[in-house]
Amino acid sequence: MYKQGCTQKKIADTIGKDKSVVSRELKRNANSKGKYSFDYAQDAANMRKERMKKPRKLHPWLKKEIIGLLKQGWSPQQIEGRLKMENKPYVSHETIYEIIREDKKEGGTLYKHTSYFVQSTSTRHQLKYRKRPVGKKIPIKNRVSIDQRPKIVDTKERFGDWEACAERSGV
Repeated sequence: MYKQGCTQKKIADTIGKDKSVVSRELKRNANSKGKYSFDYAQDAANMRKERMKKPRKLHPWLKKEIIGLLKQGWSPQQIEGRLKMENKPYVSHETIYEIIREDKKEGGTLYKHTSYFVQSTSTRHQLKYRKRPVGKKIPIKNRVSIDQRPKIVDTKERFGDWEACAERSGV
């Protein structure tokens, strides 16, 4: 259908999937020229399936190399990219973050190389933590309960006692 010029939405509707699934498939399985070919996609899928037969094991020499790069100030994403570029065994940045967390749990200081504890002035990355506070309520100063408002407000006789949006009031 893609070769015939159908839209991604039409393909998605036909196969009963979301259009993002089709988009992801086309991007993931494009050849070196950026064109999608079902033959190439099938070959790539077979290779991925073959590669994933047994669970991946992080080699000790690779773990040492990763730790060394982290201590030099490399980010997990940079390490992942470098390993890929050098055709070394694949390791994701999430796996590298797991190494950092495991080291921290054991009392290590590896996490200090990935956070603002680094002595250099430019920190490119941090161990992934939620940055915004969750559940903290900032109280309004001098707040007065709605139960303590004057009784005249309930009569809505004065300008400003009405709660209306700007659209409806013509303002």
